[in-house]
Amino acid sequence: MRKRALLVLVALLLVAAAAVYLVITRGLHGELLRSTLETQLSARLGQPVHIGSAGASIFPPALDLRDVAVGQPASVRLSRVRVMTGLRGLLSRRVEEAEVVLSDGQIAWPLPFGLTPARPANTPESAPAFTIASVRRLTLRDITIVTGLPPVAVDLDASLTGDRLDIARLAARSGATRLEAVGAFDSLSRVRARLEIKGNLSFAGYDASDLASTIVLSPQGIVLNPLRFRMFGGSFSRGRLDADLRGAAAQLRLSGDVADVDTAALMNAFGSPGTMTGRLGGRLSLAASGSDGPSLLRSAHGTMSAVVRDGTLPHLDMVRSIVLAFGKPSGVPPAGAGSAFSSLGGAFTLASGTLATDDLRLASRDFDLKGRGRLAVDSGAVDAAGDVALSQELTAQAGSDLRRYAQENGRVILPATIHGTLEHPTVFVDVGEAARRALTNEVKRRAQDFLGGIFKKKKGGG
Repeated sequence: MRKRALLVLVALLLVAAAAVYLVITRGLHGELLRSTLETQLSARLGQPVHIGSAGASIFPPALDLRDVAVGQPASVRLSRVRVMTGLRGLLSRRVEEAEVVLSDGQIAWPLPFGLTPARPANTPESAPAFTIASVRRLTLRDITIVTGLPPVAVDLDASLTGDRLDIARLAARSGATRLEAVGAFDSLSRVRARLEIKGNLSFAGYDASDLASTIVLSPQGIVLNPLRFRMFGGSFSRGRLDADLRGAAAQLRLSGDVADVDTAALMNAFGSPGTMTGRLGGRLSLAASGSDGPSLLRSAHGTMSAVVRDGTLPHLDMVRSIVLAFGKPSGVPPAGAGSAFSSLGGAFTLASGTLATDDLRLASRDFDLKGRGRLAVDSGAVDAAGDVALSQELTAQAGSDLRRYAQENGRVILPATIHGTLEHPTVFVDVGEAARRALTNEVKRRAQDFLGGIFKKKKGGG
């Protein structure tokens, strides 16, 4: 009797399971389900929605949608959408607190529709074939976000409460860039989010590590503030990045402090290896537009104050050029000795790929330079001019007349120009101009002495 009862129970369970299967698979047949969900989603989003195919499964209880597109042209394309319903939801054809999983797709940002559109009025008299009433959890797997910047693939685990989306985990990757974030959309309808991010960033072939920031998302774009990271052995801190993503090309604004950057590594990255050493610090404020790293770098413009300390210019033989200009070959340093300096910097502007300053300052043991300069970032072409103040040691090697006439505070001042490239600079010291300045200074000195003598006589005569 017990065996018979057990067999009867098993049979009943099989019949019940078969009945449930038939109810679900036959009652939610693909075409009716697909057209019903297309109508519901199109009405809710205010955009045309196309679903390639739709079906239901029992294990696990879920709806499976394939090849979903939203918009015309499509701003959202998804290979698969799975709606985890629970068995009760499948049987009642109404899903409450669903879990939605979006897989293998592409989303253009910003979206042309709201994330939580208003629910339309229920005008149909007959009950729909299936209704998704509410969503509790949202999962994204391998979804590419397309903006005016390079595409970013994301994975997301989040929970939805009304208009708020709490993000437990957001992983973003683009090339060598890897970022992790947590936070929340405090308003999906207003597209307003605040996230804490960290990770490593690769931009236009340059790598930044230990990135950390608070990111604020809005319909206009994103703001990272404060922003900090490490790059070229130094740090970027107290930074802010504003990205307007509404156009075909992103509009970026970046500002912040730079400290202790390895100048040799920086020059190597920009195609001028072995041209400068030292540690760079300063502050920058730049703007750029473009859809990729190279275009952003080409369009970059703005201002920066920068100083390189305790460095060398291996190819700039300034002392050798000065000594040769005085015709004293016995004191000529060997070719390629370069120039060491304690500081080199100024207030710069960046435009059309060129750094320019009228406040160029170089301080070293052998000479100081004040003037102006231009540097082409891509080619390394340099064009600088200024006054070179010789050290006491070099001043002693100058001719006696030049020392007498062309010196200020015991140091000879010489006009000099630098042309060529950072790898092959050419220095010209204009001794003739220095002599003309000396003559002018001597005339002024003698005139002052003459006028001073007259005043002394008048004072004595009085």
